[in-house]
Amino acid sequence: MSIFKGIANVEHTFAGWAEKELSKLFKDAPKIEQVADAILTYVGPALQTVVTIEAGAPAGALVGKVIREAQSDLTAASGAMYDFGATPSVGSIINGVKDNLAALLAAGHVSNPASVANVNQVVNELDVLVTALGKVSANSPTLMHSKKPQAVAPATA
Repeated sequence: MSIFKGIANVEHTFAGWAEKELSKLFKDAPKIEQVADAILTYVGPALQTVVTIEAGAPAGALVGKVIREAQSDLTAASGAMYDFGATPSVGSIINGVKDNLAALLAAGHVSNPASVANVNQVVNELDVLVTALGKVSANSPTLMHSKKPQAVAPATA
């Protein structure tokens, strides 16, 4: 069953597409962590595009700072989800990223139409993810997942 069931217009998002493709790959509905990882991986390059387009603008430094912070927060959210599952704190981190990106647009620091469209697309994808996380964490408040595998030492010759 889709983790996005009941979320309006999800079929027109990267999130909906990723869930469908992961379902084909795993022959079953993917876990929220798998879909979230795909979404968070997708939004990184989309945010980088904003910096690239706005680089010549005087606001470029501010845009870059907020985008770097957003990417850092998304990495933290991804790690928290991997370790602890779909918890309210993961949703809070992602909501913080959405708020920061919305503030960039509201303050007019992102002005190029392509950049505005990219930021709005990222905010939409994150909104879909937060909605799905809320549904999952409400149904499973005590999710705990195994820790990430330990790094393997590189082979030596």
